[in-house]
Amino acid sequence: MNRFDVIVVGAGPAGATTAALTAAAGLRTLIIERAHFPRHKVCGDCVNPGCWEIFAELGVAGRVAKLPFSALRWVDFVPISGRRIRFGLPERQHPQIGLSRRLLDSALLERAAELGAQIWFGEPVTRVRAGWEVGTATRRAAGRFLVAADGRNATVARLLQDFPKVRPERVAWQTHFPATSTPHVALELHPEGYLGLASVDQAQMNLCVVSRPPYAAAFRARASARFQLREDHPWFSIAPLSRLPIRSTRERLLYVGDAGRVVEPFTGEGILYALKTGSLAAKAILRSVNCGCPAEVWYALRQDEVYRHRLWINQLARQSVLHPRLASGALHALRFWPEPLRHLTGKVVSP
Repeated sequence: MNRFDVIVVGAGPAGATTAALTAAAGLRTLIIERAHFPRHKVCGDCVNPGCWEIFAELGVAGRVAKLPFSALRWVDFVPISGRRIRFGLPERQHPQIGLSRRLLDSALLERAAELGAQIWFGEPVTRVRAGWEVGTATRRAAGRFLVAADGRNATVARLLQDFPKVRPERVAWQTHFPATSTPHVALELHPEGYLGLASVDQAQMNLCVVSRPPYAAAFRARASARFQLREDHPWFSIAPLSRLPIRSTRERLLYVGDAGRVVEPFTGEGILYALKTGSLAAKAILRSVNCGCPAEVWYALRQDEVYRHRLWINQLARQSVLHPRLASGALHALRFWPEPLRHLTGKVVSP
């Protein structure tokens, strides 16, 4: 049996952040990741300016700044009529950027390894026992603390029967394709749902479509034709788009990132929440080690604070898919009073 102080399941931004900070503090830390890196990850690929504070905490701000990101210049809101409303994004030292998860996640995970975290790649978790013992098909590990950073499908929660029931009311598909336009973001409403575009990695465009299941195939096909994508061009799906949060109520078990609370993947906020909750989880663990206080209690309170005033943005995105014509009518009306959209844009790109 391999023994650690901290076991982290999942090597995305949330898991890598927790692992980097606990390893840096001298705790024996293991990351168990089902995939091999680098790998593609379905995401809106938008890095909120608030992320740079966590990058600095991890010691990777300089490394991320050298990656080939796209500094996003404006946001377009487009109702079904096609008459777009454009807002410029604030100029600042660290702007909103488009950066693929393939590049970002690799940089964060490399930092965790540099700080001493051990990583098991290509090993899906198959069993979890309170205590905490975690097993894959070939190995087992025991840890004092368990951090579930395994995304919206939350394998740890499923194995512990903590996963909530999900109603498949929406479907999302995402892809990248070459593009050299001025870096920007666009959110378009269509009869089937919404389409999102974001410039990433300097020469790529992130394209996503979100709709109700009956319309998903036709919507994706129409998007492929519009952007002249080949029939065999790869698309990636993501589910569930929404579900109830999973609370960190078990002793020394913390759910971080999308494992704990699902964020609409194309609002530009998911990476920020992952980094913030990953950092909070590490702080909760270190407090528990130093003073014996329950990590899960301290973490749960601060996790709620992270999300409390921003979940309305996710509800707007959800309703735009469930009621696209109503949302489009509201968006068209806002052409004559754009301040609410300006406020929305400011919220999405604010820390």
